[in-house]
Amino acid sequence: MQVIIRQVRSEDASHLKPVIGQYAAPEPEVKGLEPPIFADNQKSRTKMGINHPQLAAMLCPVKHLGEYLDDPKGTRQKLENGDIKMRAQVWPAMVYSGKIPGKDFNPKQVQNGLLKGYLIERVSFFNTLIDLRAFMMCTSIR
Repeated sequence: MQVIIRQVRSEDASHLKPVIGQYAAPEPEVKGLEPPIFADNQKSRTKMGINHPQLAAMLCPVKHLGEYLDDPKGTRQKLENGDIKMRAQVWPAMVYSGKIPGKDFNPKQVQNGLLKGYLIERVSFFNTLIDLRAFMMCTSIR
């Protein structure tokens, strides 16, 4: 059963990548990412991660977000060359709440807004659908 669940998650998670531009936009029904990311365009997809200005802000360690908002190009350069470390122990801005995730981060109250980022909520819903689909496939096999 675990093998089937992993296969379904892997298969379905691969479907998330082409639409991440819609999930990552603060208000996708109003405006998408700028510049847009198109699933069928290899050149567009190379602008993902820290190569994309909005995605870089979301991936930036939350304690450096203020610096990023003041100087996006300079801070992106620091992220790229490793002057700002992106380690697992440091929360990225995207896990915090806000239209600009992490903008209201308070280092004295790190728990405020933690895991309330809109991208986390949207992807969690997506993963719940994947889990439901895996469960349905497993129960229909028996």
